[in-house]
Amino acid sequence: MSTTKQTNISASDKSLISDLDNQIRSYVQANGTDKDADLLDQAITDIRKHHGHQLRKSGQPFIIHPLRVASSICRAGLDAPTVVAALLHDIIEDTKITHKDIHERYGSWYADIVTGLTKIKKPVRQKSVTADNLDATYQRMLKTMVQDVRALFIKLFDRLDNMRDMDAMPRDKQRRISLETLNIYVPIAERLGLTRICQEHTELCFKLLYPKRYKKTLKEIDELKKDRISTINAMQDSLRFNIEKQKLPFHKIEPLFVHPASRIQESGPIDHILEGFRIVVKNSLDCFQALGIIHTNYYVIPLKIRDYISNPLWNGYEGIQTELRIEGEQTCIEIVSEEMLKKNQYGIMAHWHGSPTELADYYQIYLSQLDQMAGDEEVRMLDVMSYVQSDQIQVYSPKGDMLVFPKGATVLDFAYGIHSELGNHCIGALVNPSSVSTTKKRVPRERQLFAGEALQIITDPGIHPREEWLKQVKTAKSRSQIKKAVEHQKVINARNSGRALLERKLREIGTEQDVEKWIKSKVVKEALKAENLSANKFFQEIGLQKRPLQQFLRKYKLLHFERTGRLKEMISPVFWGNIFGGDKNIFLIDDVQNPLIKLASCCFPIPGDKISGFIHDDKEIEIHLANCSKKILKNKSSPPKIIPIAVSWKISKKISRSHVIHLLVIDGTGILFQITKIIKDAGVAIINSATAAKNEKEADIRIKLESVTWPVFHKIVEKLRPLKFVKQIWEEPPQES
Repeated sequence: MSTTKQTNISASDKSLISDLDNQIRSYVQANGTDKDADLLDQAITDIRKHHGHQLRKSGQPFIIHPLRVASSICRAGLDAPTVVAALLHDIIEDTKITHKDIHERYGSWYADIVTGLTKIKKPVRQKSVTADNLDATYQRMLKTMVQDVRALFIKLFDRLDNMRDMDAMPRDKQRRISLETLNIYVPIAERLGLTRICQEHTELCFKLLYPKRYKKTLKEIDELKKDRISTINAMQDSLRFNIEKQKLPFHKIEPLFVHPASRIQESGPIDHILEGFRIVVKNSLDCFQALGIIHTNYYVIPLKIRDYISNPLWNGYEGIQTELRIEGEQTCIEIVSEEMLKKNQYGIMAHWHGSPTELADYYQIYLSQLDQMAGDEEVRMLDVMSYVQSDQIQVYSPKGDMLVFPKGATVLDFAYGIHSELGNHCIGALVNPSSVSTTKKRVPRERQLFAGEALQIITDPGIHPREEWLKQVKTAKSRSQIKKAVEHQKVINARNSGRALLERKLREIGTEQDVEKWIKSKVVKEALKAENLSANKFFQEIGLQKRPLQQFLRKYKLLHFERTGRLKEMISPVFWGNIFGGDKNIFLIDDVQNPLIKLASCCFPIPGDKISGFIHDDKEIEIHLANCSKKILKNKSSPPKIIPIAVSWKISKKISRSHVIHLLVIDGTGILFQITKIIKDAGVAIINSATAAKNEKEADIRIKLESVTWPVFHKIVEKLRPLKFVKQIWEEPPQES
């Protein structure tokens, strides 16, 4: 937001710069150390030197902006180092000063804070990467804020000053920055309990995004105040009279009017002007006494009392809320102490004692959630926006520790929120386990959390994360932990499969050594070294059939042909191939639940289908129908870590079990009749069925069949697939035992 044109500074701007300079110096002198004062002098000198020739779009000297941001930090009561960092926050972005320069002149903390608040600029002639640069900027900023929350305060005041000075910006930039502010910085300020900052940000966005509606809203609010002021004054006098009658000391009773910021998403007419009344007393005990007084003098609306003194909201809000009828009108009442009011409006800045650790502890829950996002490379800014804008619920561990989750989070999110291993083996939870009730309510892991409840997680060591679990969680942390566990399990399964294959091979060729001794033998170590393989990687590759074991053993003469040569002559080549796998490398599928395989979601093959396979990242084999149009073909465009492999079914035709099939169909008449007729013609009974509308044109039909063999099930599916109204058909994974 700067230009480099040099002009004379007006007398009013000179006076403003001088006043801000004096305010900042006085604050640091009173609240900082001698070293802080020296760094402040240095910072003011540096910004005068490097920003002195720059102008804002408004025509003001650019130096006014960092001075105003630093002045806001002073008024917020933050520490002297934060004031210095605020002065320097734009110096890397808008001048030739670098991270190294800041590090040498001020130290590593200042260099990291300023760099974290600096935009990542897009490369020349690469307009298409703007979104990626924006995400990279947010990720950097997020990491900096998590490391030191003071960076977040600098950014909020920086954005607030920019929004106040937005009139001179082009219309498209006004809209872009306002939307960014509304979607990201406003929710963050709200989550931190910075009500005043949140409201001002929102009102400025309203003014810039919808200027006509904003002016109309101000006019409506003013007119409604004039129309209702006599009634509101009478209600206020009634409250004051009843509290004074009981001789309870109080600071003030004030009406709470509709704020313009609350109307930014509302285009209709304003139907009320009074939000309620706030009663401000001396301390928390007086809050409860005030509640008793008004509850004995007015009609109380049932189930509307909220005690946030005993149980504060996680962003720090404290107070009592209730609803009454005063002068025949239903009205909200907020009761707070003077200290609570300051904290509710300004967050921790209202009572902070200068310790960065105190700041971090106060916002520990919030920052820990952001930290999960900052540490996950797959998380985009949309995930962060979703988190900061989501409603939050508070739940408790059996020991009474409070945890906060976004609305819609599940028992599984709660388990992962406590510890990854607890989540990895979670099967459900007991709700309110310490209650006096003799029967404890048990719920499954996918059940959503409700505010205020306590949970005790139930685990089973035999249960491990599966990809379906990703649909059962809400938080970025849970998704990240599940993905890691599933990927790790795939690697372990591949290695175990390879180890078992090698053990069988060693027994067949008559080797007396077990796998561990064989793999550590000198000749095998040399073979693995020649192939640039570790023992674990070798097991993984032969387990996935990516590396044919037979060829490897022959190549390095590890088969001991002197032991097997005469035997090989005595039996047919076909029989010999069945024992050793032959030269053709085929992966035989003997169980659809084999953790090494993944049935492709695009075509959902089942035993009996002609199939193709592809090794993914040396971790699993993805199975497609042989004629699947979406399967990965072996050509130049194939990803380097995806390798085609021959696969075949080897599942016993005698195995019988129940199947649950889903059909995504184009909704219409007679559909269910045609589907059920095919199933009944196959001689199979339907245990139950259910239909759920996906949208106006599509529906999901779920059918549970009696226990049948794979050939019978395949026959049914083969006849269902060609139906014109069937878009997709798949089998639901068997439930965990």
